[in-house]
Parts: sequence; C-alpha cells; structure tokens
Amino acid sequence: MKAAVPNSNRLRLARITVCMSLLLVSGWFVRATLNEALSIAFEIAAPYVEKEKFEVREDNWSGEIPAGESKLVRHQLFRGNEYWFWLASSFDTAIVRVEIFDKEGNPAGVESFAEKNKAGVRLLPQKTGIYFIRVTVKAEKKESSDILDWGLVYGYR
Repeated sequence: MKAAVPNSNRLRLARITVCMSLLLVSGWFVRATLNEALSIAFEIAAPYVEKEKFEVREDNWSGEIPAGESKLVRHQLFRGNEYWFWLASSFDTAIVRVEIFDKEGNPAGVESFAEKNKAGVRLLPQKTGIYFIRVTVKAEKKESSDILDWGLVYGYR
C-alpha cells in the first residue's frame, strides 16, 4: 500500500518540477542561440573557403554580451599567414563589429566589412605573437533583454 502524499508536498513537488523544466528549457535556448550565431559566422566564412582557399580552424568563440559592450579575445597568430575573423549574431537587429589589435594595442586589420549582424576583419601579421580581437555587439533598436549573442570563427591561408 502506498503512503498518501499530503497536498502541500504535491504542490511543492509540482513547483520544483516546473522550475527545473524552465531552467532546462532556458539553458537549451541559450545554447541554441549561441550555436545559431556560430552557424551564421561559419556561413560568412564559406565563400572565403570555397573561392579564396582559406582553411577554417576548429577554434571558435561565442557568448552573450550586454548590448553596446565589447569583449576581447586573446589569440596567437603567426607571421606569414593571412587571417580572416568572421563575427555574427543571431539577432537580425544587432550591429556587430570585429577589430584586431597587436599586443601594443595598435590596430592590425588591413581590411574589414560590417553588414548589420555580420562582420569580418582580415589580418597579415608582421610578427608572430599575441593579438587581441575586439568583438562589439550593439542593438539597432531596443531588444527585450539587451543581452545579445555572438559567434566568432577564423580561417587562414
């Protein structure tokens, strides 16, 4: 014979179950949007791979950032290679920008583009060393959360 569960315990169990479900769903949503931002960045890279023979590296970065703020990514690059970094956000109304600097803080990009939620920067490093990629994501109009996703991939030849 099963023991009867008091109504207050059933209600508490139901609330916990609902809360856990919401946490799982929200975690899935965050991963889904980050994956979407990276997918868009990989789509931007596709023509460079096909036409210009760039090789996309497995290294990539993604995250969420408050609208208007910047994030620095530190990465070692090698003299003699040519690099492209591609940045995207899954928010169509996002305005993204990617810039690259040497270790002294000097701009190092030789070419760039920015088209709403997609951007890129090309680099021909004069020295092997650490470089800093600055990712900026702004909202064209007020978003509900003002937290925007971003994904950054790169290729070389």
